[in-house]
Amino acid sequence: MPAPTPDAPPTAVARATFTVPDVDVWRYRLDFANLPAYNPDVSGVQRVSDGEPDGDGGVLGPGARYTFVLADARHPDAAQPVELWAVAVEEPTLVAAGMVGGHEAYEEFVVRPLDDGGCEATLTLWVTLPEGLPDAVVRAAAAGSFEQIDKELRLMKQNLEGRPA
Repeated sequence: MPAPTPDAPPTAVARATFTVPDVDVWRYRLDFANLPAYNPDVSGVQRVSDGEPDGDGGVLGPGARYTFVLADARHPDAAQPVELWAVAVEEPTLVAAGMVGGHEAYEEFVVRPLDDGGCEATLTLWVTLPEGLPDAVVRAAAAGSFEQIDKELRLMKQNLEGRPA
């Protein structure tokens, strides 16, 4: 059973259509060791604990935890440590994860098969920002979040299909 989706509206939602099977896209996202291949701001990914070997996703599923370093595009010499963990996994349709670093975040990656053998993937992100921020700051954070997850989907597509998105 998936983890509960946050009550707040999502910060950003991005979608992409893939020509490869849904299970291939799902597996690629599930293995967060792949993260640097589709997020160039990420480095040093290490799985620090395994998920339940008998559940969906096996050792990559719920309970699997990762650490990595996230570069800060606003400050080229700065980076922050991040911890990410698999919250819920349903083969081959869902990978939900929580993160903590500069901010707390939760994401759901949902894959839906298409009739032509490809699939559509939707990445929904909720970022917890401090209360009381000006609306312009919140809008800028949402725009940056969308740009980031849209780029991730485009690079995933390029990597999985072997051609530019």
